[in-house]
Amino acid sequence: RYPELATVCRNPNTLILYPGAEATNLEEVAMMSFSPSVMIIIDGTWSQAKDIFYKNPLFRLPKQVQLKPSISSQYVIRTQPTNTCLSTLECAAVALSIMEKNKSIQETILHPLQALCSFQLQHGAQIHHSKEYLLKNGLYDKPMPKNKRKLRRMELLVNNVKI
Repeated sequence: RYPELATVCRNPNTLILYPGAEATNLEEVAMMSFSPSVMIIIDGTWSQAKDIFYKNPLFRLPKQVQLKPSISSQYVIRTQPTNTCLSTLECAAVALSIMEKNKSIQETILHPLQALCSFQLQHGAQIHHSKEYLLKNGLYDKPMPKNKRKLRRMELLVNNVKI
């Protein structure tokens, strides 16, 4: 149905940036790889990206990579699921910086995001902590979900279990 996407996904130099149990840390791949790679980065909310990844079998063909979970989001005016979740822009900036072995790429790409957040905060926006942070610190002010699967995910967040 998508011949161009199929061609890219079948290329042995293609990577897909999506966290999971099957994913290799991008830093390890960058150290081993000498040939240029194509990287697929899915853009959308966390639930949209998950649907896109799991509903498209082509995305199981490229090597799956992820970023180290030690990086925290600078997009502080949005609520992230966990402390280590990044926006698409941040993922792209960090990944490009790693692949090119040039930290200044990340700083250059993320400078407008930092300026946006700073401007928003100066004009009334509030810093949004991750759902994980809010739950762990008893600050989550929304009703707990009735859905057992969602409730279980929230319990895992509080107990530091990787989901």
